[in-house]
Amino acid sequence: MNSYAGLTTLKNRISIEGTGDDSQLRLLLEASSRAVDKYCHRFFYVLSAIRYFSGAGSELYFKREDLLSVTTLKTDEDGDGTFENTLTENTDFFLFPLNSYPKIRAEINPNGNFSGFGLGSKRGIKIEGEFGYGDGESASPYSNSGTTTNEVLDISETDVDVVSGSALEAGQTILVESEQMYIKSISSNTLTVIRGVNGTSSATHAISKIIYIYAYPSPIRESVIMLTSRLWKRKDSAFATIIASPELGQIEVFRGMDTDVKSFLTPFVKSGWFA
Repeated sequence: MNSYAGLTTLKNRISIEGTGDDSQLRLLLEASSRAVDKYCHRFFYVLSAIRYFSGAGSELYFKREDLLSVTTLKTDEDGDGTFENTLTENTDFFLFPLNSYPKIRAEINPNGNFSGFGLGSKRGIKIEGEFGYGDGESASPYSNSGTTTNEVLDISETDVDVVSGSALEAGQTILVESEQMYIKSISSNTLTVIRGVNGTSSATHAISKIIYIYAYPSPIRESVIMLTSRLWKRKDSAFATIIASPELGQIEVFRGMDTDVKSFLTPFVKSGWFA
C-alpha cells in the first residue's frame, strides 16, 4: 500500500479543511498512485524482495523491474535448484549506470571469480535486494523527517506515538530502522499505520528511533495530486460524462489521462517493460 503524495499536501492544494473526507481522499491518492504505476509500467515505491532471472552471460539486464540495490546475488550453474554461487558486488560484478539510479544492468567483472550469471540455467539467478524507481537519485530514497518514535514499539502495534505528528502526513510511507510503515491517519502525535509494508517485516523498535520519509520524483508527486484532485471533483457531476448547463448548454467532461499529467509522466515510462 503506497501513495506518492501526502494527504495534507493534497488538502492544501484543493482547499479542504477538516478531517471528514480524509479516508476517501487517501483512498483516491492510493488509486491515483497505482494509475501512475500502470501508465509508466513501473513502480516508484521501494520493495524489498527476492527476484529470479534466467541465466545470462556476462551481462544481465533488469527489464521488468527497476533495481536500486543488491543485498545478495546467487547463481545456480547446473540448474539443480540450488544457488551454490554467491557473487560479490564490485568484486565479481558491477551495477550500471555506475553513478545514477535505478540500475538497469549488471555486468561481470572480467577480473573477478565468475565468467557469467548462471548461463544455461533457466532459473539461474536469485537476487535479494531493493526494487523500484525510488526518487531516481539514490539507492536509499528517503530523508530524515525531523521526528522520532516516542515509545517502545512491539511487533504488532499499529498506533505509533511520535515526538511531532506535524512532521508527517497520512499517505506517506516511513522507515523505522529496516521496517517500512504506511501512515493511514494522524491524530495529534499518534500515527495509525500499516506495519511491515513493501516486503519488510514488522519488528520491535526502541524509543527515539529516527523516522525517515520516502521520497519520489516531483513530477510523480504532482501527477498524483492532479489526478486525485480531478477524481475528487468528478463526484460533483455524479461521474457523468455529459453535464447540462442552462447557461452553456451541454458540456462534455474530459475523460482519460489528463494531458498535463501525461506530459509529467512520459519521461518516466519504462521502455522494454514487456520483454
